[in-house]
Parts: sequence; structure tokens; C-alpha cells
Amino acid sequence: MRTPPQPPRPPSPPPRGPTPPRGPTPPKAGPPPRPTVKPTAARPRPPRKLPGWLARAQRLLFQPTQEWATIAPEFTSAGPIYTRYLIPMTAIGPIAATIGAVLFDGERGSALTFGVVPVKLGTAVQAGVLEFVLNLVGVYALAVAIDAIGAWVGGQRNRVQALKVAAYGTTPYWLAGAFAVFPRIEPLGMLLGLYSIRLFAAGLPPVMKAPRDRTAAYTLLTSIAAGLIVLIITAIITYLVVT
Repeated sequence: MRTPPQPPRPPSPPPRGPTPPRGPTPPKAGPPPRPTVKPTAARPRPPRKLPGWLARAQRLLFQPTQEWATIAPEFTSAGPIYTRYLIPMTAIGPIAATIGAVLFDGERGSALTFGVVPVKLGTAVQAGVLEFVLNLVGVYALAVAIDAIGAWVGGQRNRVQALKVAAYGTTPYWLAGAFAVFPRIEPLGMLLGLYSIRLFAAGLPPVMKAPRDRTAAYTLLTSIAAGLIVLIITAIITYLVVT
């Protein structure tokens, strides 16, 4: 008997190539990373502003011409000039003198004698209060004098404008009152008040509309009036302290 023919074998699959080495499984795709937020730099602090009255005093000392041009047309009255400028300025000297009497065993400087006078603590406080009040009165007296002199030299008659010159022109004298903390050098500090003459000369023409050819005479007479008022106030305070 014949053997039945065998069915043909299926073709062999092609040989496989080398198996690639297995590496780490790549990470699954996730949400995109968030952008890095840079820390906000701290903003520099703005410089502290000076009080209005002290800023004006600074400008009067270092920019007198420009500041007088600003002061001249200002619409104001006696009240704001006193409350916003004169009260803090005229308090510098009396407060400094009282502190000096406490620190230096009852001594108080006197521009009248260019030395020191002994003073008790209670009397030093009384003298400080009285000096403060007399300073405020003295400024108004100077304004009256400036107003009267202005009429004589051909300037305008305006009491508020004259008060501007009296208040702002005496700025160096008020600031020099800080030297009263050291009684023995207080009279020397008062010499810095002579710079007020320069401020009078710069302020009288624009504020009081004084003629340029009479500015020197106006400045001289105003300075004499201011000096007499200072001497009167100093004499009163010295008399109170000595007695």
C-alpha cells in the first residue's frame, strides 16, 4: 500500500534580530510644570518727609530767593502763619533752654550778658513759658514795625504780608535757639541769628513790594527793630531768672 502524501509544512518565520536591552520605563506624560514665580523684590521705603514748617525753614536757609517768591503770593492770614509755622519755631529756644538748665545744674545762657546765669528748675520752666509767649508777641510787634516802615520807604501797607516777613525772616534766629541746650555756648549760637538780615533783604522786595533802591534802608531798619525786640525779651527773661 502506498503511504499517503504528507501535507506541506508551513514556512518557518524569519529569524528574530537581537532583543534590545530593556531600560527604565519612560515616565508617563503629566500636566506641564508650573512656571517658577520669582520672589518680589522688596520696594525701597520712600524717604521720610520733614514736617511742613521744618521743610519751609530748610528752603528759606538754602533757597531763599525761590522760597520768598512762593511765599509772597500765598493767600493766608495771621492764624495759619502762627499755627503752622511760628508756634513750633518759637518753641525751639524755650524748650532747649529748659532742657539745658536741667542738664547743666541750673544754668541758663543769656545773650544779654554773653554768659550764664544760675536758675532754679521751677524758675527755668516759668522762664521758658514766658519766653515762648513773648516770642509770639514779639513777632507781631515786628510785623507792625515792618508795616509802618514800608509806608515810609514806599512799600505797600499790608499787615499779613508784614507778618510773613517777620515770621519767616527770623527763621535763623529761631533755629539758633537750639544751642540753648548748652548754656555756655548759647550766646555764640545766637550769632547765627544774624543770617536773618540776609533773609530780610531777600524777602522785603517781593513780599512788601519795596523799591529796589530802598531795600538796603528797609532791611537796616527792619533788622534794628528785630534786634530791639530781642533785647527787650532777653532783658525780661534775665530779670525773671536773676530775681
